[in-house]
Amino acid sequence: MRIGEKIKKFRLARELSQKQLAIMSGMSEPAVRNYELGNRTPSFKQLEKLAFALKLSPYALAESCLENRHGVMQVLFSMEDDFGLHPVEVDGQVMLCIDRQNKKTAPTSPEDDLWDWCRVLSELQTGAITQEEYDEWRYAFPRGKVEREKRGRNSLKKNNS
Repeated sequence: MRIGEKIKKFRLARELSQKQLAIMSGMSEPAVRNYELGNRTPSFKQLEKLAFALKLSPYALAESCLENRHGVMQVLFSMEDDFGLHPVEVDGQVMLCIDRQNKKTAPTSPEDDLWDWCRVLSELQTGAITQEEYDEWRYAFPRGKVEREKRGRNSLKKNNS
């Protein structure tokens, strides 16, 4: 989700107009509108003002940043909203799970992709594929997934002939 979409999402969740958010953040209404429309990108200082007015961390509004733990957490929170991802404690370790029962997120869940990742990683660990083949699959994803599935279907056809 882009910055402008996030600003609008949280503004609407707080039942604020663009004018109200502009006043609360010390900005002009056209500035807020242009940020939401994606016509302009707010500086981090402007993001901080918007976040403060919306009672958020600026990381919740910023583009996904995986360079620090706060940015990683915001990505995980976004995945919680979008896919039902949530942490669980298992044998003293924190694991991430996808809620299969969540009807809102079920059709868009990345669960199948995670199972594919698990399978391909296992193939690497058992020596069935090389590191190079594994990296090729990861960096070409999802294209690599589609090509791999085609190869699998083609080899099944050959075996059945």
